[in-house]
Amino acid sequence: MSEKKLVKKLAKVMDQVKYIEKKGYNKFHKYHYATESDVSEKVREVLAENDVIMLPDIVDHTTREHINQRGNKEYIATVTVKFTFIDGETGEQLSIHGIGEGQDAGDKAVYKAITGATKYALMKTFMIPTGDDPEADSGVDERNQSNKNTSILITPEQVGTLKTEALKMAKLHDIPLDEVFKKINVTNIEQLTKQQADTHINNLRKWMSE
Repeated sequence: MSEKKLVKKLAKVMDQVKYIEKKGYNKFHKYHYATESDVSEKVREVLAENDVIMLPDIVDHTTREHINQRGNKEYIATVTVKFTFIDGETGEQLSIHGIGEGQDAGDKAVYKAITGATKYALMKTFMIPTGDDPEADSGVDERNQSNKNTSILITPEQVGTLKTEALKMAKLHDIPLDEVFKKINVTNIEQLTKQQADTHINNLRKWMSE
């Protein structure tokens, strides 16, 4: 029976990868972050030195539509990925699971979710610090406080107004009412927020006046 070495090798990785420099920069929110490529590159080097590989396997994924604050359709993907470490010397295996979520207006939501799952699976498995702490993110609290009205659902009055304006547009262009809602990316009026409803109403009025 061959000696089990995988855990010892993973412990070496944890010992050698002590910190990841935050080279990424989010221009919109103005903060630095550790990129997935920075994390993967450093961990990959040390795993390779110890004859260990890591194989990903997507075991579950879902994609849902989302209407952003501008009234545009985007897609949010959530994936569960099984990561298996394999010792090239002994064949021993050890698996962990990671979850990631990604949002995109095109076809990259799933890829973003996989990237996030990979990054945080490595960071948490090897307890790699970057100086980031989710509980210290005061920006979230500030945004929730300042934007507390953006999550309030559409009012009955707005429902009536939006349907009336959409009907006017349909008659103006001689198209079905459903086609109007399709053009403005509205699949369920009742799920719109007050802010989104106002945006759609104003846009419809603007388009009819042009």
